[in-house]
Amino acid sequence: MAVVYSSANAAIAAVGQAAHAPMLWDPKSLALGRFGFGARLSDRAGSFDADAWWTSQVAAAQANPGYVGAPNVAAVGPLLTQTPAQVRAWLKAQGNEYNWTAMDQLCVVTLGLQMFSPAQLFETAVDFFSNHLNVANRTDSVWNTRHDYDRLAIRANALGNFKDMLLASARHPAMLYYLNQADSTKAAVNENYGRELLELHTVGLNYTEADVKNSAAIMTGRTVNPTDQTYVYNANIHTTGPVTVLGFSDPNATAVGGQAVGDAYVLYLARHPLTAQNIAKKLCLHYVSDTPSADLVAKIAAVFQANDTAILPTLYAIFCSDEFWTSRGLKTKRPAENLVSTVRAVGQTPVSDVSNAINNVRWQIASMSNTPLECPTPNGYGDVAARWRSAGNLITMWNCHRALALNWWTQWTSINPTTFLNGATPATSSDAIDAVSRALVGQVLSAADKQTVQTYLGEAATAPYASSKAKGNLSGIAVLLLDSPYFATR
Repeated sequence: MAVVYSSANAAIAAVGQAAHAPMLWDPKSLALGRFGFGARLSDRAGSFDADAWWTSQVAAAQANPGYVGAPNVAAVGPLLTQTPAQVRAWLKAQGNEYNWTAMDQLCVVTLGLQMFSPAQLFETAVDFFSNHLNVANRTDSVWNTRHDYDRLAIRANALGNFKDMLLASARHPAMLYYLNQADSTKAAVNENYGRELLELHTVGLNYTEADVKNSAAIMTGRTVNPTDQTYVYNANIHTTGPVTVLGFSDPNATAVGGQAVGDAYVLYLARHPLTAQNIAKKLCLHYVSDTPSADLVAKIAAVFQANDTAILPTLYAIFCSDEFWTSRGLKTKRPAENLVSTVRAVGQTPVSDVSNAINNVRWQIASMSNTPLECPTPNGYGDVAARWRSAGNLITMWNCHRALALNWWTQWTSINPTTFLNGATPATSSDAIDAVSRALVGQVLSAADKQTVQTYLGEAATAPYASSKAKGNLSGIAVLLLDSPYFATR
């Protein structure tokens, strides 16, 4: 998702989110120069030290792996660090081994980390790759494995290498169940995973039906141990014989060697130029605009390949591009992004019951069909504005803006309206509008839009703040801004 969870400060905040990197990363080591991006983010950022922001976000990701970015949020997901077998045993002890508790905890914790984790870059990457390699949460086939997939396949690799993530996905019970790979055998080959591995996960719509058949044959043998829900390779159900897919070929001579053939095939697809193009386009759609230029996509694809599918250098290249720095206002937040960024912008925190507070927002997002991790189809949530544009969604978001800014929900802290001034001391009504604008949308309004707010207040811009209507209606100004295109876009 192209997420702006911290939409209040600088243009770089149009990236937003949080936590986990395998190591600190030096941008000077990046294979970027020949692609025309320059060496530093701050070359594009003016007075804002974007490289310092980048370094701090990579450090935050390293310091907050898994779910630790917000301890109070992690505490409501105790099952998330358990194995599928442990979760199943715990559920059975509660009287229903097929209960969806682990999946519910995953949803709440994911949303909570987007709201409160300091490692926002990591959380945007987690969100993006959760959609790219989607396994629908809260579906019965993955009731005790989906959380494990999130932790070991997505979060463990979200700022690492795509090739490692794809390999982990291709061996994870949740993916194998979700796309029917666990039931695919040489006697009854199921083509679902073999097709989506090509179309959705790697090369896009650049394959033939013969490629699909060979792809499905290569992956037979990958299944799940029903006793402990772990991945297992079963040579007895693997299809042998020569296979060819998009330039990959192997004699695939023995059933015992089938797993190694499958791993080599997955790595081949991860490094394929068409995969680089596909992922680069999706990343540019996510972080830049609904219509990224072909030139930008090609450059990002080249960086992805030059760095052997490493994700951090690819993201850094996007953020170094002129197209990213001129994209402000061109990307509309999805419903979940909008409400998460509202929580962050107004400074809301749960009163006591963290799960209950987050669920306030979760159910509103669910009514707009954008609950994190819960897209029911394998292609993940759409990443363009037209997918989410409706009168119903707009009204729901506006009502939620009021609930959070006007203290309607008792599960959330009561916000003092002066918080919206962000420490400023206005002299006039106009100054107050500017202060709230900077705090919530990271910029002052255009002259015409600012006059609209003055008209709403019913006073002149020069009215002394101490006796102004603005002073008594800071929350109203905040709501107008949250409802505006300034906040709706990144």
